Amino acid sequence: MHEVSIALGMLDELFRIAQENHAIKITRVKLKIGKMSGIVTDSLKFAFDAVKLEHPLLSQAEIVIEEVPLVYKCNDCHVSFNAADIYFPACPECGSGNLQLVSGEEQHIESVEVEI
Repeated sequence: MHEVSIALGMLDELFRIAQENHAIKITRVKLKIGKMSGIVTDSLKFAFDAVKLEHPLLSQAEIVIEEVPLVYKCNDCHVSFNAADIYFPACPECGSGNLQLVSGEEQHIESVEVEI
């Protein structure tokens, strides 16, 4: 379960953000996680909730995860479309497999709410 490693890795960045903003508490962390990132969002929430208890700055923080869908753009007909499946998608307009992934690999902190 690499989600624990991801949650632990987030701590450094959250502590840096808190320090830069003279925060006494982090209240909410919003993440963007792409469907193709390989991260199981429920496992990440569970891991974050476990590691935050060891840090008073984060102990009451809520984690909110926005799952970003897979979006491809066809390089032949230039149509953009969402794909439910990551395996060998084809353009729904022209059937081409000449696609560019536009979104779905994201994995970053979108915003952090703090108390000062």
